[in-house]
Amino acid sequence: MAVRRSSGSASRAVALGLLLAAATGCAAIDDKADFQRHSMSDLREDRREPGLLVFEASTSSLYPSDSEAAEAKRMEWLAGWMKRSGYCPAGWEIVSRTAIDPREVHARRHDLRYKVKCLGTTDQPTR
Repeated sequence: MAVRRSSGSASRAVALGLLLAAATGCAAIDDKADFQRHSMSDLREDRREPGLLVFEASTSSLYPSDSEAAEAKRMEWLAGWMKRSGYCPAGWEIVSRTAIDPREVHARRHDLRYKVKCLGTTDQPTR
């Protein structure tokens, strides 16, 4: 029995599909200006101190703890988390910034911890 091969249209369709998937994936990564925000930081409500949020960020050779440019980038990440989470529509202030003791057990293994308070509220962070 002879095997009939198509003129390559199926192969072209598969190749085109893979190309589109790859291009879409790359575009999604490029469009996600907050990729580093997700991998280098997180934001949560402080369970020990109601009314405060905890923003934790990692440091690296690109984002050292003592760099003004890196600190500005971390503040961009914080703003991104606030916008995405819907916290503090009237703004916020940093209450404290501390280095996390490397011996401390915490899930994300970040290096810096910021306590953040919403402006215009007296109790829980608003969403």
